[in-house]
Amino acid sequence: MVILAKPNETLMEHTENTLKVFKCIKECYPDVPKICGVPDFWEHLFYILFFHDFGKAAVGFQNSLNSNNYWGYRHEILSACFIISLNDIFPEVTINAIGLTIITHHKDVKKLRKDYQIKNKEAKRVFDEKLFELKPNFDELISYLNLVPKLSEKYLGYKLKTPNNISFEDLRSVYNQTVLNYFKDFKIGNYNELHGIYGYFLKGFMNACDYLASGSKYEILSAVKNGDLYTFDSLRKTQLIASKTKGSSFLIAPTGSGKTEASFLWADNNQTDNFSKRIFYVLPFTASINAMYNRLVKDLGSDELVGISHGKASYFIYKSVESGDYDESNFETKRIQNLTKKIYRPYKILTPFQLIKFFFGVKGFEMGLSELTNSLLILDEIHAYDARVTCLLLESLKILKSKFDVDIFIMSATLPSFLKNLFSKELDISNFISLDSKELDSFTRHKVNIINNCIENCCDKILNDINSGKKVLIVCNTVDKAQFIYEWFKEKDVDNSALLHSRFILKDRERIEKNLDNLNLLIGTQAIEVSLDIDYDVLYSEPAPLDALIQRFGRVNRRGWKDDIIKQVNIFKIGSDNDKYIYNQNLVNKTLDVLNNFDILPESKIQEIIDHVYSEGYDSKNQETFDEVKLSFNRLLKNIVPFINFNKDNDFYNLFDSYEVVPQKFREEYLDEINNKRYYKSMSYCLSISKGQFFKLQKDNNVEFDCNSNTYFIDVKYDSELGLKLSDEESTIL
Repeated sequence: MVILAKPNETLMEHTENTLKVFKCIKECYPDVPKICGVPDFWEHLFYILFFHDFGKAAVGFQNSLNSNNYWGYRHEILSACFIISLNDIFPEVTINAIGLTIITHHKDVKKLRKDYQIKNKEAKRVFDEKLFELKPNFDELISYLNLVPKLSEKYLGYKLKTPNNISFEDLRSVYNQTVLNYFKDFKIGNYNELHGIYGYFLKGFMNACDYLASGSKYEILSAVKNGDLYTFDSLRKTQLIASKTKGSSFLIAPTGSGKTEASFLWADNNQTDNFSKRIFYVLPFTASINAMYNRLVKDLGSDELVGISHGKASYFIYKSVESGDYDESNFETKRIQNLTKKIYRPYKILTPFQLIKFFFGVKGFEMGLSELTNSLLILDEIHAYDARVTCLLLESLKILKSKFDVDIFIMSATLPSFLKNLFSKELDISNFISLDSKELDSFTRHKVNIINNCIENCCDKILNDINSGKKVLIVCNTVDKAQFIYEWFKEKDVDNSALLHSRFILKDRERIEKNLDNLNLLIGTQAIEVSLDIDYDVLYSEPAPLDALIQRFGRVNRRGWKDDIIKQVNIFKIGSDNDKYIYNQNLVNKTLDVLNNFDILPESKIQEIIDHVYSEGYDSKNQETFDEVKLSFNRLLKNIVPFINFNKDNDFYNLFDSYEVVPQKFREEYLDEINNKRYYKSMSYCLSISKGQFFKLQKDNNVEFDCNSNTYFIDVKYDSELGLKLSDEESTIL
């Protein structure tokens, strides 16, 4: 009888397919044995893959493959029984590690203890019954053992010993010696190497091989030489230095000076000979992540090489592949995102939360950390995060650099020295790439004008600029203010204008973001500050701390330095009462005072004045937050071990200060998409609001929860140009 692993794939075909992936992963991650301190690591993983699906030979499982009958047991529990054949090859501790990885490759320790623990007569009876189903195919399975030398020579590079020839009577449950003992050690804090990096790698790479082979992908892709993509006549100084720099580094350079290209040139110089290192590019906001994805796909000439990871990534991918046939688009979106979640694509663009989450034990964290091993990590605009996220990111980076051999490239146009010093000390980074004063001043392009008024009183002046043909950018600190100002200009019949903030449903925000650089007037909030390649003639901004303002300046006259063009940026001295919930007003006042000393703002002075504004580092409130988060994070880390997932309601998901909702006016359209199983289309009606806003609406009976669709509907006015109209907000940014 031919033993099947899947309806159209034999057990040994699937096994060999996982070994094809194994070979590629071994080539791409050559330092893994050294990093985890287990010289024969790849041998352990080979045997795990060889035995991982042996339990599928059970008659009941075989019968279920071509029927709708559910077998009702875990094949992994039976597969692990075969580790007894390795008794003369490895010590007991290694055999148990192999067994634990096999038995948990689909369900974690907690799930197995809950549903499959063999601790009573009935559970033992069920196990014996299922084990007996292996007997008709046992001789066939044992014959496969003779394939080990040949397969290991082909995929490992040298021959391994043939496992011992065992009898059916030798098979027994290894649950207690693997799962139960591991869990007991975990509970009493008696950790061994299996609770550490070695365990992460066994579980992570095992799942990577199995998942990719199941998806008919038998290799992982390598990066390309990024320098070959650029056609510059000559490299700028920072790019040239980056292209020759080894190891973790800082790059501080003006907006529009080619930092992105510099980071990829740095990546080239830190790659392996076969360009196998993964490259992770971290950005603060979804809009800038989406824009970077489009840019990389265009530069690389392939969407197969680039992955994207953030809360709405699936919707973004769906829109990029959308065709007239929803089922076809749905299938393609799932295919793309499923591969992105695996160790396959060499480039991934993501938010910091997609890194941080692996240290909270969410499902799949072992594969995530395994993929990050020995990778190249690029962080753009790290000044954009609050004290809480900065702390979580820094603590995560410390682990990745010290334990997983990750190289880090941190870049920003506006990084206060206290943050630079903090990151450089904690991450032991000594490479600093920057321009000297003369070079910096060649990027000077802004004339600063402080207006002793508020934006509401100056709209007529702004209208004159628009009517004179200037492309105008207005940045407000709150959504309410941005909506108010936008409505004023709409009443004046200003054409070709848009409003951008966080309170649009996805399909409206997508429509707006497509045309950001082709407008006469763009009004936005902090969402436009970071990494958007837009270029306007003049800025009008509400008051904000200097680093935020410099980012706003960077969206005006973006490349004016090429022709020595200077354009004006206007900052209003008076903001709104609600600004105090967003920005430290002491920082705002210091910013306005220091900018008052300038007419033309030399680029060489920006670092100096940023350090003046942030001379005291974090204020007491933010420093307290930073210290508390650091303490809590490191306390949590002690409980994060491989093979054990933590529940979805754990601390990680509490980091997100928002609820996803659907405006009531779209209820019928949304539910229609849900009922017709067009889930990606249904996402187009969703947006996020803060917890504070959500609870206020709930208190006012403006929130309805629909159990069937698991959706919150909010009874709030919504307009496709203005977005959601909330009132009495305390803090609404982005």
